[in-house]
Amino acid sequence: MSFTEAFATTAAAVVGLGADATALAALPDDSLLAALALVTEHRRTAELYTAWLAGEIAARSTREAGHSGLAQRNGFGGAEGLLQSLAPLTRGEAAQLVAAGTMMATPARSAWEQLLSTALTDGAVPVAAVEAIRAGLAPIADSAPAEDLARECERLLTRAALVSVDELRREARTARDRIDEAGIARRELERRDRRYLKRWVRDDGMYQGAFLLDPENGLRLFTALDAIIAPRRGVRFVDDTATVSGQAVIDDPRTDEQLLADSLIEIVQTAIDADPSKLFGARRPAVRVIVTEQTLAGASGHGFLEGDSQPVSRSTIERFVCDTGMIGIKFDRHDQILDLGRTQRLFTEPQRLAISIRDGGCLFPNCTRPPSGCEVHHINQWQRDHGHTNVTDGVLLCRHHHMLLHNNHWNIHRHNHTYWLTPPTTIDRTRTPIALVSKSPLMRELTRH
Repeated sequence: MSFTEAFATTAAAVVGLGADATALAALPDDSLLAALALVTEHRRTAELYTAWLAGEIAARSTREAGHSGLAQRNGFGGAEGLLQSLAPLTRGEAAQLVAAGTMMATPARSAWEQLLSTALTDGAVPVAAVEAIRAGLAPIADSAPAEDLARECERLLTRAALVSVDELRREARTARDRIDEAGIARRELERRDRRYLKRWVRDDGMYQGAFLLDPENGLRLFTALDAIIAPRRGVRFVDDTATVSGQAVIDDPRTDEQLLADSLIEIVQTAIDADPSKLFGARRPAVRVIVTEQTLAGASGHGFLEGDSQPVSRSTIERFVCDTGMIGIKFDRHDQILDLGRTQRLFTEPQRLAISIRDGGCLFPNCTRPPSGCEVHHINQWQRDHGHTNVTDGVLLCRHHHMLLHNNHWNIHRHNHTYWLTPPTTIDRTRTPIALVSKSPLMRELTRH
């Protein structure tokens, strides 16, 4: 049965339900749920029919058709705008329908695209589910092996009836990363490059803004804010002091939104008031990276940020281990925890203080970040170089330059009592070392003497 025939069938069945509220109220529970399932199926077939029409509208509104195209003749720049004028659709929904309809009408270029087109035409999978699969696999369509794409696409289509569209979208991204693991680092950097923060003053004098953050930094912010309102979300405390503090948050008359706004300003004010000569000591990491021992021991692989489904590159893993140490957890073959190790590779507070005094801020050339805005980088990494946690092997780097060093293959080494920065070949083909000079006025004075 085609989706047009299915649409006619479900339409007739929906009409048979009637619109009598009294009759619906008298339906038994199982009949009520069956009626909802029928209407849901009708919406799905109607959406497929709409996609079919949207594809034809798009075909008559191509860029090549110019002003004679259907959309432009009706005063719209493209098919999506015309669709929005005819139906209550968002821009994204209109684009999704056009993409689905075009897929059904256009001969597929590859096996995996043919699978998606057939699933749509047969009415087997909703438009949103097909778009979730297509969007997940499309970024690697020109580079990944065709058989791998077809195999994953077929598997995801079978999952469409079992999981939500959101979960299917996550599974499609996971399949993409499994096929193209080499591209994880590139996609991670692309997400970071899309970050922004915009702010403006409204006409009523209120200050407003918007931001977009990569997963790592987004988790840092959200984790900090979630901890503030955790008591209102039913988080229970064992410690008496924490219980009293949590109750104070619950009893606070401010709304969640007001409490978060005020807390964010307090966080900013704390950073402003921080002693620029002080390096914040050892602390529980707000964001954790999860990785297997096999990946740590090997030369490739990836990990995951706790609470986020998108993989992170080996460079990010090494930076996390470098900055916050690690906790080893052993599992048996039944996924049960056998042993919880202890945090390693963390500098003590006295060590961090000594490094702060010695370096005076980020050692990267021309960087002016003070110690309060820096992290301690291990020049001989614990996992990669079998290094040790000692003051001579730790240097201050601001977060930006710490990420740059790990992600872009810069390197710092120590020669006697001096530190040298070696750029990657993309910056300097000869990789000539650059001397790193302390930002501490006191240390510079001692060096001159």
